[in-house]
Amino acid sequence: IDSRLKKISQLQTNYSPDDKGMQQMLNEFEGSQALENITDSSPENSYKKKQAIYSSGNHPQKLFYIREGKVKTFISNDDGKELTIGLYSSGDFLGYKALLEGGTYKESAEAIDDCLVAEIPVESFNKLLYYNKEATGKIIKLLAKNISQKEEQLLNIAYNSLRKRVATALIMLLDKFRKPGEDVFSIQLSREDLANMAGTATESLIRTLSDFKAEKLVEINGGKISIINEKKLANMLN
Repeated sequence: IDSRLKKISQLQTNYSPDDKGMQQMLNEFEGSQALENITDSSPENSYKKKQAIYSSGNHPQKLFYIREGKVKTFISNDDGKELTIGLYSSGDFLGYKALLEGGTYKESAEAIDDCLVAEIPVESFNKLLYYNKEATGKIIKLLAKNISQKEEQLLNIAYNSLRKRVATALIMLLDKFRKPGEDVFSIQLSREDLANMAGTATESLIRTLSDFKAEKLVEINGGKISIINEKKLANMLN
């Protein structure tokens, strides 16, 4: 009876539409020890800043688990223009969508700073995943939520003003990378990377950041951006 009640509870849980949601779900379906074993026993690889982790069009052979550092995923058009579509940090899984679809990567992944990544063989991931059919169904729903999230980002780029797009990108960075207890969020990020998140030209981004600095929304020191008025910046998204 306890086992059946636990399964019903798992199926009714709404997990967040990101890699942490998948990690939580695998924890509950497989047990935390199983998830720890699959990551702890996997080989690790170090990636330097700007180094590619995987590229669009390649067939996946591994599931990536970030131990240290930050990673972005992005898509590129025929002219080489990039759009950042995902941000990942310590504790996140990366590259699982292509494994589930059985196809190639639809996006590329690159280290934002120096990273330490555990690389889990696809066979180990499949063994963990297909252990429970209900878990597979939940991951499919999780992917659907993830797609909705990406659609919102594209709508933001298509219809919102430049100021709102840049503000959205800054709040995304804050939500993803702010450390517990950190009063003023700061991040070292290239203007090109931030422009790719906002879906704008680097020159336009720099002008908007200068406006935000004059309005005392952010502080800029070299390549470091600090958000000093989070509330006012977030209000721009409404």
